[in-house]
Amino acid sequence: MASPPPNSPPTGWRPPLHAPLLTGLALTRIIGWGTTYWAPSVLVFDLHREIGLSPAVVFGGVTVLLVTGALIAPALGRYFDMRGTRRAMSVGAVICALGLAALASSQGPISYLASWIVIGIGHAMTLANVGNVTIAQLMGDKTRRVIGLMMVVGGLSSTVFWPVATVLTEGFGWRMALLAFAAMHLFIVLPIHLCIPAYRQAPAPSRVPGAPPPVDGGRVPQADRRAVFWLVALVFSVSGLVSWGLPLHLISLLQNAGLDQQAAVGIASLGGPAVLVSRLTELAIGDRVRVESFMLAGLIFGPLACLILAFGPGSFTLAVVFVLMFNAAMGVIAVARATLPLVLFGRQGFGAMLGRLTVPQNLAFAMAPLLFAWLIGWLGAAGALLVSGALQGVALAAMLVLLGRLRNS
Repeated sequence: MASPPPNSPPTGWRPPLHAPLLTGLALTRIIGWGTTYWAPSVLVFDLHREIGLSPAVVFGGVTVLLVTGALIAPALGRYFDMRGTRRAMSVGAVICALGLAALASSQGPISYLASWIVIGIGHAMTLANVGNVTIAQLMGDKTRRVIGLMMVVGGLSSTVFWPVATVLTEGFGWRMALLAFAAMHLFIVLPIHLCIPAYRQAPAPSRVPGAPPPVDGGRVPQADRRAVFWLVALVFSVSGLVSWGLPLHLISLLQNAGLDQQAAVGIASLGGPAVLVSRLTELAIGDRVRVESFMLAGLIFGPLACLILAFGPGSFTLAVVFVLMFNAAMGVIAVARATLPLVLFGRQGFGAMLGRLTVPQNLAFAMAPLLFAWLIGWLGAAGALLVSGALQGVALAAMLVLLGRLRNS
């Protein structure tokens, strides 16, 4: 019997081979996001007290991380399609460790932000879309379901690492906490990434002159892919302005809407369970519902939630409804953002396509926290919520255009 091509995905779910690796990759996601993206939320006060960094500079590190990732993502995506992800993810773990060690030794804003450039390179090589490319190369037609499961697990990173970072910082100081994070990348993340199977690009199949191009599993015909790509980029980037900007200011937003601090914190804490339930729902019924239908639902309920709170400030009940509805919508959108490109464009060239898609997304994500800080300060809670609803309305309109193109293709 002829052996399959070297990059052929497994024909079915094989727990003895893949369950341990997928479990490990889920753990690396929790560690990766927890030690980078979520860490400044815990370290901000210590960094201000000890080396005089303002909160804007502290959270500016995340902006540097995202912009760095946007700059190198296209080249990385092409590399993943040709060589796989094992080597890049392994090197990325080392770079993340070096960046976190540099961050631990920072003495001011210049060295602090420079460290985030290093972390941003490692982050782009190990997390987010890179993990999805790895899953696509391993899991074949199980990819969407596995990515959805990873999104559920990855959503626990702040829940796990906020307490971990707090305990380490209070017990040993913020510099030692960052060195501990660096050690996690070297001694936990790196060995797991080294276990990713080697990947070699299969030779392109020979074609008969005049024959149609080989099908790669995507739903979008080649002639429509450019237009569909930019519609997807618009939907993801505009909705991402809200999903990456508003949640970081949720507590202050609720306070500005007329709630006291205790009520605002208590209601905001409901967001995590709402996201988890929405992602589990998608995981449970995703095989029976098109992913674009989930995206459409999120883009409808997100702005509706913003309007509810904007026109009902100070109401405890409406604030609860807002947090539950908004976070459930954002959870659905996050899963769709991870799986819709695969459904539309297929696995052939998946890494390069995600690399191009990362550029507008990361730039939008990078400006989102500062944008919403400015909106809340300038327009207040109601105004910021109305702008949020309007931005999501733009994404919804683009999504409806996208659905029309898909129906006609």
